[in-house]
Amino acid sequence: MTAFAFCPRDGTKLVPTPIDGRERPACPRCGFADFLHVQIGANTIVQQDGRVLLVRLNYGPRSGRWALPGGLVEQDETPEEAAVRETEEETGFRVEIEGLLATMRRAPAPIIVVTFRARIVSGELRIAPEEVSEAAFFPGDELPPLEEIAWPSTIHGLDAWRAFERARP
Repeated sequence: MTAFAFCPRDGTKLVPTPIDGRERPACPRCGFADFLHVQIGANTIVQQDGRVLLVRLNYGPRSGRWALPGGLVEQDETPEEAAVRETEEETGFRVEIEGLLATMRRAPAPIIVVTFRARIVSGELRIAPEEVSEAAFFPGDELPPLEEIAWPSTIHGLDAWRAFERARP
């Protein structure tokens, strides 16, 4: 994402200014400083009978690959709300967040992905065909091969899930 060229508060041209050990675009009039703009993604690990729910993407360059249910957080919602919304949109399941499972920065893009454990509270499995072509539950030892996984954040989330499950009494 690109930095602001002009102050969003008063329209003054921003100038490089040393702040916190880095040069950052800042407004000489009001002091506004432009820091890195980071997007936040929110995924869920939804389990049923010891299996984890994955969706097969139906758009973009990752079309045909598997991912955790999830997506980007909108400006008016929390990561938890986004994870619940995206899971219901993509799978038909209304879920309840049980806890934070993992976070990762998806380099080089300025995206932080948060993965939550979630449980189904209602709904039936159905897909949103404009986003996914399939949704299915996979046992931990029968997950799709790595080359069929859409995002590094999905791999990271699945690894965290397997570690969490092994550590449970």
